[in-house]
Amino acid sequence: MELFVIVLLIALGTILLVAEIALIPGFGVSGIAGIAAMIGSAVYAFMQMGEIAGWITIAIVILVSIALILWAIYGKSLDNVALKENISSTVADADASGINVGDRGVSVTRLALIGEAKFGDNIVEVTSADGFIDEKCEIVVTRINAGVIYVENV
Repeated sequence: MELFVIVLLIALGTILLVAEIALIPGFGVSGIAGIAAMIGSAVYAFMQMGEIAGWITIAIVILVSIALILWAIYGKSLDNVALKENISSTVADADASGINVGDRGVSVTRLALIGEAKFGDNIVEVTSADGFIDEKCEIVVTRINAGVIYVENV
């Protein structure tokens, strides 16, 4: 009966740790419960079956843990949560949008220092140079610095 309990605890710990690695990423309840089950199997082996059985159980738990770590690192288990997309977009540049100092436009959103404005057919992000500007107000570009378009209320 003692051997069955030890094997059951190791199997339960393994299942919980696999669930933690493959299904529920992060270090949560199932990971803690899996580690506790494996430690509990070793403690139970020491208490019920003696020192030799306890050390054998610890060796088995360590081997199972190493196998799980290797499976997580080299297997495809982390592919479900890994980021696979490359971000190739860049911040819109004022030169690319064809906006120059002195151009007039209309604020699309409320410029609570930063918002959107429409210049011709282009809607771009702008920064207010003189405080808050309500939406649908006429604005003028006062300066462009490092791709940031500064506007003022007309």
